Amino acid sequence: MRVKFSNVCSLLMTVVLVYACNNSPDNKEEKSEDLYQFKQVALSAYDLPATIFIPDETTGIGASFKTTVYHEEDFNWKISAGPNFELFIEDWGENSKRFEEMKTQISKKEVFKTTIIEQRKNYMLYKRELVNPMEVEEFKHVSYHVYALIPIEGVYYEIKNRSQGDLLPTAKLMITSIKSFKACPKQ
Repeated sequence: MRVKFSNVCSLLMTVVLVYACNNSPDNKEEKSEDLYQFKQVALSAYDLPATIFIPDETTGIGASFKTTVYHEEDFNWKISAGPNFELFIEDWGENSKRFEEMKTQISKKEVFKTTIIEQRKNYMLYKRELVNPMEVEEFKHVSYHVYALIPIEGVYYEIKNRSQGDLLPTAKLMITSIKSFKACPKQ
């Protein structure tokens, strides 16, 4: 069997292009996180057509409590896996500009200096520090915050942690949860 050199080159170029496309930074962002220390929570029973993965007791952040979802017939939800892991979700309707509004809001340096640690199209992890901290180490305020604006079925849902922030390991787990926030599979 005789193979033409041009056919081999064409096949090789196709393989290279497929590999390059599958390993682009955009596709890496979309790949699923390792969720072996997380459990899936269906939110459809709480009028939210989505699922999210929440850390379980093996993560070491005190998330050994049963995951609880609070929702009282309004546009707000609170997901708690104990006192050290609380996410707040708010329905922002069709306001797709909310992410940029939030970035502008946190960049104002009146009391806190904000440093964005990680940012993607629809979420960010950032650090807040007092602009003029006291010189005493135990009064130096550093906290970590998560923020996301994720559309599901044409509605934008804002997800964030508590206003006083969390420790960095907890905030990173929250980012993993945020990345897992998806529309419920169609039946």
